[in-house]
Amino acid sequence: MTTCEKLRCTVTNGEQWLDRQYRPTGIMMAHKTAYVEYVPYGVLGVIAPWNYPFHNLLNHVISGIFSGNAVVTKVSEHTSWSARYFGEIIRKSLEAVGMDPNLVQIITGFADSGSSLVSCLDVDKIIFTGSPGVGRKVMAGAAPHLKPVVLELGGKDPLVFCEDAKLDTILSWAMRGSFQNCGQNCCGAERLFVYESICDEFLDHIEKRIRALRQGSPLPSSNNMDCGAMVMDSQIDFIQELVDDAVKKGAKLHCGGKRNDSIQCGQFYEPTLISGITSNMRISQEEVFGPVMCVVRVPSNDDEQCIRMINDCPFGLSSSVFSGSLKRAEAIGARIRSGAFTANDYGVGYMVQSLPFGGVGESGFGKFSGPEGLRACCLERSIVVDRIPGVRTSIPSPIDYPIDSNQAMNFTSSLLNLIYNESLMQKIIAIIGLVKSA
Repeated sequence: MTTCEKLRCTVTNGEQWLDRQYRPTGIMMAHKTAYVEYVPYGVLGVIAPWNYPFHNLLNHVISGIFSGNAVVTKVSEHTSWSARYFGEIIRKSLEAVGMDPNLVQIITGFADSGSSLVSCLDVDKIIFTGSPGVGRKVMAGAAPHLKPVVLELGGKDPLVFCEDAKLDTILSWAMRGSFQNCGQNCCGAERLFVYESICDEFLDHIEKRIRALRQGSPLPSSNNMDCGAMVMDSQIDFIQELVDDAVKKGAKLHCGGKRNDSIQCGQFYEPTLISGITSNMRISQEEVFGPVMCVVRVPSNDDEQCIRMINDCPFGLSSSVFSGSLKRAEAIGARIRSGAFTANDYGVGYMVQSLPFGGVGESGFGKFSGPEGLRACCLERSIVVDRIPGVRTSIPSPIDYPIDSNQAMNFTSSLLNLIYNESLMQKIIAIIGLVKSA
């Protein structure tokens, strides 16, 4: 669905977003026309992650091709099996509209393949989605070539439930935010801030819903599973480390919290609920990327305390606040350090593909989607041309080489006062000075 919306939004608005952007010139250059034009970089290098392999491949292909670039995408070694099939969709689509299908190339492999893409002199810009650690390596690889990069490095998105939010409504959003795609979601709700007066009731209701989740293989479709497997078996060990660290430091494990050994084949981690999370726990500072709901109790229903706890984290991708007062939700959201915010909703910002997507801090920098993302695929060029045929800039004799210093100083001083001095009397004096110096 998101990919379809990306296509619709880009086709509908893309030409306007890449059209010339005219800029004011100011009185000194009133005889000129100034604008910004967006020129394709040439070749975009994309390093895609293993979650949502279809969208994260097509996402930058759509923007790259529409903005006039060729695109080379290195897919994750964990999703290489699907790359050939998705690549064939891209090739057929390009052929259907009369474009060269070789404009998009897909490569597979391990870290050395990504490194080669980053360092390739024929690649003009890199767009990377992944972990902060690998993102730093991408930056280091691009730095010797002064190659620009866009880094989307995940998040620890806060989902805030104020005491005046309707409990029967927020429960569903808590489940969606924590367990969509089994928690393997860049803008997943990794930290739930629940206000103290409703926290116990929230935990009681949400635990029942989590325990009712069905886990297993989604194939065949008749299985009706809620939570599938982890993409990587090693991720289970990492999640276990985070959960064990939190429990050791005082967190309460309500359910789950371990590998699901009841499923014979596969790599499954039980849907987990853990509360009493504090900032000194690794699970509050590192991206979990798994089916774990982490609940932070907000003492005394205090908005200020909630904001401080939210921002005590190095990530800043997206955020959401639920409150019975929209004004209150917006006020809290305005002080959250993140690249996106949604009031009384969760995850819908990414469905608005006219908005830029990207974060701050450990979540990376640069944007994709929206006009900002489409223009990020281009070199921005500043253009100045004559506004009126025959009317051009000339160099006044007092500042033409060779220069008489005294005459030039009097001329430029008078010119500055004529244009920028706010006093009418000083402007009149400046006109006299220009006449004398000329």
